[in-house]
Parts: sequence; C-alpha cells; structure tokens
Amino acid sequence: MYSDNLFYSRRIGRYPHNYPSLSEGEYADMPESTTILGAAKLSGKTRKGLSIGILESLTAEENATIDNSGVRRKEPVEPLTNFFVGRLQQDFNKGETVIGGIITSVNRDITTPALNYLPNSAVTGGFDFKHYWKKRTWYVSGNTEFSSIRGTENSITGLQTSSARYFQRPDAGYLSVDSARTSLAGIGGTIKVGRLSEKKLQFETSLTMRSPGLEFNDIGYMRYSDVIHHGSWAAYYIRNPFAIFNNFYLNTNYWLYLDYSGKLLSFNTNLNFNSQFKNRWSINGSFNRQSENISRSLLRGGPSFLNPGDISFNLNLRTDRSKKIVLYTGTYHDFGDLNSIRIHAFWGGFDLKPMNSLSISAEPEYTSQNIKLQYLTGKSFNSEPRYVFGELDQKTLSMTMRINFTINPELTIEYYGQPFVSAGKYSNFKIITDPDAESYRDRYHLFNDQEIRLDEANDIYIVDEDGEGTNDYSFGRPDFNFRQFRSNLVVRWEYLPGSTLYLVWSQGRTSSDNIGKFSYGYDMKELFSTTPQNIFLVKLSYWFSL
Repeated sequence: MYSDNLFYSRRIGRYPHNYPSLSEGEYADMPESTTILGAAKLSGKTRKGLSIGILESLTAEENATIDNSGVRRKEPVEPLTNFFVGRLQQDFNKGETVIGGIITSVNRDITTPALNYLPNSAVTGGFDFKHYWKKRTWYVSGNTEFSSIRGTENSITGLQTSSARYFQRPDAGYLSVDSARTSLAGIGGTIKVGRLSEKKLQFETSLTMRSPGLEFNDIGYMRYSDVIHHGSWAAYYIRNPFAIFNNFYLNTNYWLYLDYSGKLLSFNTNLNFNSQFKNRWSINGSFNRQSENISRSLLRGGPSFLNPGDISFNLNLRTDRSKKIVLYTGTYHDFGDLNSIRIHAFWGGFDLKPMNSLSISAEPEYTSQNIKLQYLTGKSFNSEPRYVFGELDQKTLSMTMRINFTINPELTIEYYGQPFVSAGKYSNFKIITDPDAESYRDRYHLFNDQEIRLDEANDIYIVDEDGEGTNDYSFGRPDFNFRQFRSNLVVRWEYLPGSTLYLVWSQGRTSSDNIGKFSYGYDMKELFSTTPQNIFLVKLSYWFSL
C-alpha cells in the first residue's frame, strides 16, 4: 500500500547527486556525503494540544577531485542547498480529532551548467486529519498533498522522464514529454475508513490517488506517481487463550493498482496470521498472490510489459521473548508463473540479554534468486530501440549485529554493524520483441551463440543481431560482486532532563568487481582490505518548556 512521506530526513546530507564525466585514465575522489553546514530543530507540544515541528538546514557545495596522472582539478557534484520543514498538528477533544499540516521547501544555488539537471526549487505541502468515534472503535483519516517544482528546461524534462513517471512511454497516450516546461506540479491524497476495537472483527478500506506530476523526492520519498490504489483488509483476532494458543490473529487483504487512464495494472491478494503459543513462543506467516500484471518501468521508459503473476509465502518462528536468550528463524519463497522468477531466503538469529542493562543480537540472512528477465541496457539498431535483458542468478549473504549497553538511565552505548556481500552472474541474453504478447515466450527473443559473443579482452558482449558478421551493438559484461560494511557507534548522554549529547562514530567500507562468483571468504577478505570511510559527529539538543 502506498504511503505519503513528504519528509525523509536522509535527503539532508545525502551522497552528492552528480558524478563527473571522466576521460580515459582519470580518477574521481568523490565525497561520501554532503556537508551539513548548520541545522536547527524546534519541536514540542503546548498545553492546548498544538504540536510544532520546525527544521532548517543548510548543506554545502561539494566538489569531486579529478586526478589525471597527478594533475588535479575540482568539479562540482552538489550545489549549496537549503532545506526547510514545518509541521503543525492540533488535537481536539482529548485526541478524538487530530488535524495537521506540513510545508517543505528545497532551494538550490546552482551556479554551474553541470548541475542544471537539478530543480532550483521544490515546494511540497499537505493537510491531514484523523477522527475517532464510538470510544475510538471507528475511525476515518485522510490527507492531501501538493507539489510545485521549478527549474531549467533540462531539470523539468528529467523529472518527466524519470523512473517515477516515464512520460515518454509510447503506449501512454494520455502523457507526453514537454521539453520546454520549466515547472511541474501535482496533487494527491488518501482516505481511509476502518474499525479497530477489542472486538474480534476489524477492517479498513482505503483509496489513494497521485496525479502524474506529483513529486516530492527532493526532501521526501516517493517511488511512483500516476497511480490509483484501492485496498481493503479484514482481520479476526482471538485474544483469549484456547487450545494450544494464547492468542490468534488472522488477516486477509486485497489491493489493486490503476493508472490515471484507468488501466488496471495489477490485482493482489494476501492471507497472513500471527499467533502466540501458551509457552510464549510465537509464529507468523503469510501467503501472497499477484495476478499477471503490467509493469510501466521494466523497459525504463519503453512500452509497458506484461509480467507473469507469482505466488510467495513466508514463515517465522520465535522463542519466548521474556527469556535471556531468544532464538528465531524464518524463510521466504517466491515462485513466478511460467518459471519467470525464483527466490529463496533464509534467516535466523538470537537476542542475548545476560543482564538487564546489556543486550546483544546477531541475524544472518541468505538469499538466492533466479530472475529470467533482468534489465541490462537500452540500445538502438536500425533506428529502432532495443531493450537488452539477461537471466540473473544472484546470491546474497549479510549479518546484522547490535549491542546496546545502558550504563545508567542517562548514559547509553549502542553499536550497529552489518557486513553485506552479493554476487550476480548473467546468462541467456535476450531482447524484448513484443512486450504484451499472449505467450510469455513470444515477448522476447533469446540470442543464440551466433548472435552474441563475449569479448574477454575488453570485457564486453558483442551482438550481431542480423547475422551479417558485423558488430551491431555491444554492452558491458554485467556480472558483479558487491561488498559493503556499515557500522555506527553512538554514545548518548542526557546531561539534563530532556537535553542530550550524542557522540557518533560511523564507518563504511565498499568494494566491487565483476567476477560474478559468490565466495563469502574471498569477498569478506576483499571488503576488509578496503580503506574505510570514517565519520565523527557531535549532536547537542536542549529542551525547554513553553
């Protein structure tokens, strides 16, 4: 189900937008994040139920250092940018009714043509409400939002053709790209009605709409616009012990997506449960079915593609959470119709609490997936577009570790670390020929050995599509190994009631190559031989009462 997130804090101080164009033999030293020159936050709630939140932040212009045989120059990769967020929310009748509003703005000082693909300004805002009645058994909630983006013709054209919209799709007759535009605006909204209570039966139904021009990714988070979503769920909750259970929760859902032309994109159903046994162990799982569905993004701006449906399920088991040692395990599997996709994931872990002030946890996870149609690149042949795909076999292994130590109520230490390695190998390369053909196999052409070959010296695949012995087009070898380690150490000291000092050490390591073979020992060795990126932060907050 779609959610409306007009403010996403990680946009502030993010990895720079731009990556400089490099000539052969050049190397770019990129900043890992954007420097926050200053930030201020004001938040609180008055005695009359008015909640206030204001955030103002300024991030620096960032430059990459380009090295060419010892000769260095700098190129801009991020402009000087101001971020603002304002939020008001008022409670009425002891919280039975809540009304709120939000306004955000992003203003960039773009002084170089290399960055003119970014909007100069982005303003978003909206209103929201929630009302309960019959002792909070019933509720209705909703929100509206709007966006207004301004910039150069280049930046607005980029928004129209971005993955959130793809106005250039040849089968989207109700949309078109206007390369002369210098602004883009859109609206959206959600309405929900539901019943939550101590009774056994609960439900909700909702409707969400987003116009094609809606955009709030400058400071918010939004994957798609041009969508109408409708969904409903119903749940049956047994709260009292029976048989071997302490409680039992059963939930069923359906949801569907349409675009603004009214075309049905997909229909989905789901059944899930959650239960606790009398020994306080718990189990939960779900079963999901997605119909044959239309993807507007698979061809990256090309025509829509008719995807086979799929069936997926997961199951999780956890021991008694009140014990000093808690164990858990789970699995997920996805089976695409017509063998289009296979995903198998397994995870487990433990939570260890040797004393009340100390907790230690670790969770490994392994995933293996085979995807018959994985997008690689777009090409042109005889003035016609070519959408090149491959079959991807990928294996991923990660480990998430956490340590929380409470020295006293005012002083705590928290650690988080996650090594992550993934390897993917491609085969069975193909091009899309008829994206909505009745037969799945007729939607693409699989290259034979005479049509494609690997040039190992240059690490590229060469395609001779017409069989005339000439190189019609080529693409880079897509096999990959990706390795990453992220860790954070946070010391929190509440030096006065409500006033806190944070000391943060963050370390990151990243490396990659195109071997394509999964070997955890080799990948971990390569990862920890990489030079780390260390960041140290100090955050001070002071609380005062109005």
